[in-house]
Amino acid sequence: MRTRLKDVADKLQLSPGLVSRVLNGRNDVWASEETRARIFAAARELNYQPSTAARALSAGKTNTVSLVYRRLPDLQYRLAYTGLVDVLSEELQNRGYNLVVANFGTEEEVLDHLRATAASRSCEAVIIWGREADTDAQGALLESLGVPFVVKGRHEAEHPGWYQLDYDHEWMMRNALESVVKLGHRRIAYLGFPHDDSFVHALRRGFESSYQEFLGTDPDPRLFVSCEDEVLPNEEAIQRMLDLPERERPTGFVIGAGNYAWQALETCLARRGEYLGFEGAKTAAAGIASYFFSLTFGHALAYQGIEIDMLAKICCPTLLDAILGGSECRHVLRYRPQMTPAISLDLLNQGLQLESKSK
Repeated sequence: MRTRLKDVADKLQLSPGLVSRVLNGRNDVWASEETRARIFAAARELNYQPSTAARALSAGKTNTVSLVYRRLPDLQYRLAYTGLVDVLSEELQNRGYNLVVANFGTEEEVLDHLRATAASRSCEAVIIWGREADTDAQGALLESLGVPFVVKGRHEAEHPGWYQLDYDHEWMMRNALESVVKLGHRRIAYLGFPHDDSFVHALRRGFESSYQEFLGTDPDPRLFVSCEDEVLPNEEAIQRMLDLPERERPTGFVIGAGNYAWQALETCLARRGEYLGFEGAKTAAAGIASYFFSLTFGHALAYQGIEIDMLAKICCPTLLDAILGGSECRHVLRYRPQMTPAISLDLLNQGLQLESKSK
């Protein structure tokens, strides 16, 4: 049976409050050196181990950080949040903190939980994660309640004083477009998402502004499309562009969408007997991609594995040190990932090799 503080006090016939204050090193207690020695000796004899939670509450600290987010139905999001929890747990454990995770189905439930968390003072700080449509209200609430927090998202325009992290989407699209331009392409299309999320708008801004910078004109509206993250709508949009007269059809693509856009692009090109590549007259492409991404036939440049766990691993340590330890850092962190050659099954070359061997 675990030894309680009361057991130590009863053995010495002292009050539990006095024993507690001595064992916790409190300065606001009077006790002779002899009494102090007796208390520590009895604690050792009875193998008394103080409760970590009780000690934290006594000191006014919980050594706990809470991750709070609204659940999303997409399986890919759920897998990404698993990686996020792993990264944050490790970072906080290295700093002597525990991570508590709470997720809810509605925004109202998230806000109610944040109010309860602030009222109970059950954690040192909060990490809020999700889409800006949700986290904007969550951050505003925590700010009004005086709770330190870190938020994932693009809030720099309205809330530059918040500790926040996200990818530098504008820079990523500029870098992608520049790589296609350097390969000699001038008619370049953009494939993006149709959603109203901040990162979607940032990706578009990055493409449009850099297009003017590198090519001296605005993008051709016919070569600028936004599709749901499905194969068929992307195929239809790409096919319309490839059916344009030769002098008007795109020879390069910048991808600001998901893996299905890449799949649709390769499918449409394959129907024409073409594939992605870096040399000569081949169609070129560069842009973002998610986990489990690979090309089937050709080669391109991509930001691969740019998931939320990578973002947390790169940016969260600096922000956690700021809100938990008081270190100085910029409030707004924007990560610029490296663009690398995409993984490719290279089935076209593999097929040619097999054909030549069979001959």
